[in-house]
Amino acid sequence: MRFVVLLAAMLFTASSALAADPTAAAPKAEALAAGPELRFAWGAPSRVTVTERILKKGRRSVVRYDAALSARQGGGYELKLDKFQFVELDGRDVTKGPLPLDIKAAAAVAGAIPTLVLSPEGQVVDVVGMEETVARALAMIPEEKGMREQMRAALSQPSMAQMMKQKAGDFWNVWVGAWVGTDLAAGAERSGTVPMQLPSGPVDSQVTVRHRGPEAGRKGAVRLEMETVLEGEPFRKGMAGVMAQMMKAAGPADKTPDFNAMLKSARRVSTLEVVTDAATLRPYSARTSQVTKLQVEGQEREEVEEREYSFAWSTQKASKRR
Repeated sequence: MRFVVLLAAMLFTASSALAADPTAAAPKAEALAAGPELRFAWGAPSRVTVTERILKKGRRSVVRYDAALSARQGGGYELKLDKFQFVELDGRDVTKGPLPLDIKAAAAVAGAIPTLVLSPEGQVVDVVGMEETVARALAMIPEEKGMREQMRAALSQPSMAQMMKQKAGDFWNVWVGAWVGTDLAAGAERSGTVPMQLPSGPVDSQVTVRHRGPEAGRKGAVRLEMETVLEGEPFRKGMAGVMAQMMKAAGPADKTPDFNAMLKSARRVSTLEVVTDAATLRPYSARTSQVTKLQVEGQEREEVEEREYSFAWSTQKASKRR
């Protein structure tokens, strides 16, 4: 049924924003298993060139951009992404010649990536410029049949705005945010329950953090991992609730689908990995993998999204950290 396929696609899109807050760490390790607490100390200003390899909806792409950190008046930092460039699409070099229309549209939206406001400890506290990003994205939607206005109404809902802000900071949490305050000894791990707030109510996620020890060939670097599992009845209801809100915001319908009845089960496993400098949390490489499985009216749907990041740090000496 076409509607079921559309529903599954919408659910996958929504699920990418439904991630546990990685800054809400699992319970502290016991003293005997604890190691030095990792702290954010990039130094400002600093700049790094990032190459990102993406697998999403069966397509592979490579993009490159710079991440520039600057000190913020009054304390904290700002992180801006600039010099955005598509490099490859499904193995094809797209740096020369005209861009395909879909890539051109994506590049236009990427050119308005919002700025992250960071606390002195390196956690995302605000996102600035989201309005321009949304405006560029809406401009890519056809105007016929009121599609653009329906999507504008959906995105203007407070719950959707909050999820978009959370999504905007996902990459930073993979690079740095998830690891701030980690105090595990090499070879140790800890697990715990971390609450996550959905528009429809709170849901618990199971989080396991692992310290894999020093990284061979990288002086002072360590490898860290985090796995988050969302499943069970509360998560299923949360997913169904989010979709009901999105459908309601999108505009009137002849008959409102019963999302709670259609969605039989939902499970999502997210894995974050980073090789980072233990003294500063400057990453050398990072990876995130998300596997979402949905049972919709007897049909199982699965989507896999992967992102890999490599970092080429500027040799320019950064200012002393404030």
